[in-house]
Formats: sequence, structure tokens, C-alpha cells
Amino acid sequence: MNRRNFLGLGLGVAAAAAIPAQLSAIDFRATKPKAWDVMNPFKKGKKGDLTGGANDHSGIKAAIKEIFGTDAMTMSGVKLKTPAIAENGAVVPVSVSTKKGATKVAILNNANPEALVAVFTVPAGEPVDYSVRIKMQQTGDIVAVVEADGKLYAASNNTKVTAGGCGGWSNPSHLK
Repeated sequence: MNRRNFLGLGLGVAAAAAIPAQLSAIDFRATKPKAWDVMNPFKKGKKGDLTGGANDHSGIKAAIKEIFGTDAMTMSGVKLKTPAIAENGAVVPVSVSTKKGATKVAILNNANPEALVAVFTVPAGEPVDYSVRIKMQQTGDIVAVVEADGKLYAASNNTKVTAGGCGGWSNPSHLK
């Protein structure tokens, strides 16, 4: 076997091994449309700024109830990594991981008019270690909720959105 055929065959086998055995996707916009309609309670401030979102989690809790059927959750078992200060609200990095056998993961925030940001289904036995970038209109809380063994586990971090400044990382829990 010549080198070119050997390399081609080896790369083909490596690519086939890297593809998960099961790929599935659920269109949550079609199956849970009310969850995407849940709005955070914003009011226009004097200078046109949005207020009310930073300390109000009612929109987040309503969206969680629409997606999972309940908003009763334990604030543990989920690792959420977000910047304490986001220099650009258009690209805020969010990482969610858990060692629990998750079936569903949701990311929400109270910094935008819509509370729900993303929902992922997790194939059975697959690890949860997701990294995404989200948009944030203003300073607020980012919440990750994981469904595992019929229970909800969550973590929450506050991220300050600025026009400039130095970035940092945070891991406090604000959602109670």
C-alpha cells in the first residue's frame, strides 16, 4: 500500500470514529413555542435604558417552567463559566458542564427581552461540556439549567456588560 492511500484510509477511519453514533435535534421553537415567548420584565428608563432586568428573575423562572414543566431546581451540580465583565455584549462566552447524566440543558438570561437563549438535548450517556457565545443587551444574570434523573440542577452568574474596561471571570450564584 502506498503512502497516499494509507494516509487517506487512516484519515477516513479517524473521521468516521469522531462522528457520534447518534445525532438528534429537537426543534424547541416548534415543540415548546410558549417558552420562546416569555419576556423579561423591562421598563424604559429616563435615558432610554432598560431597567428591571438585573434583579428580576420572573422571566427566567417562567421560561424554565415552560421548558421543563417545573421551576423547582437545586443550585448545585452545574459548572457555569461566564465573564464577570463582558467588554462586548455581542459576544459573551458561556461554558456549561456537569458530571450528571443530563438529558437537557438550557441557557437563559435576564439581560435581554427574551429570557430563553438556547436549549440542547443531550444523547444518552454523552458528557455535557458546552461552550457558546451569547448576546447580552445589558448587565444581568446568566443561568444554566440541567435536567438529569428527572430533577433540575442550576447555576447562575452575573455578567456586567460594558463599553470597555478589563475582563475577568466570576462564579457566584444569584438565582434563588
